Amino acid sequence: MKYIIVFVLVAITSFGLFLANYLGAFKGVDISEASHGPYQTVYIEHVGPYHKVNKVIEKVENFMKSQGAPCARTFGEYMDDPQVVEEARLRSKVGCIVETHPAGQLPEDFKTGDIPQRKYVVAVFTGSPGIGPLKVYPRVNDYMIKQNLKQSGAVIEIYEIHSITEKNAMTTTYLFPVQ
Repeated sequence: MKYIIVFVLVAITSFGLFLANYLGAFKGVDISEASHGPYQTVYIEHVGPYHKVNKVIEKVENFMKSQGAPCARTFGEYMDDPQVVEEARLRSKVGCIVETHPAGQLPEDFKTGDIPQRKYVVAVFTGSPGIGPLKVYPRVNDYMIKQNLKQSGAVIEIYEIHSITEKNAMTTTYLFPVQ
C-alpha cells in the first residue's frame, strides 16, 4: 500500500512538472520599453471572462480567411482590470491585426479600428498565453514600479503562432501603454 501511495504521488508530481514546463512556467519574460504601432485591426467587442475570448478570436480569423486575408497575428485588447471588475462585465476587443482594413461589408458584430503608435512597456513571452496573467503581469508590474512608470490605457496582447506542429512555436507580445 505504501508503494502505491508513493507511486501515485510521484506520478502526480511528474505530470505537474511536465504540464508546467509545457505551458512555459519555467521560461523567462523579456521586458523592455519601446514604441509600437500603429496597427490596423478587425475585431469583435466581447463582454465576459477574458479566458473565454478564444472562440471570438477564431470567429474573426475564420472570417478573414474566407476573405482571402489570413490572420497572421491575433490580438486582445483588455480594457478592465479583472481584480477590480466583476468577471461577467470585463470588456475586451479581440480579433486580427491586418495590413489594411477590409474593403467590403463586414458581418454585423465586426468592427475595424486602430491601435495607435505610442510608448509601451513590452513583455515578450514564448509560453502559453493562458499563464500570462500569472507569469507576465506581475513581472511587468514590478518593472513599472522600479522604473517609476504608470500604465495609461488598456493592455494589448498580440498572439503570433509560428508553427502548429512545433512545440513552443507561439509568441505573445504584451503591450502596456505608459505615460
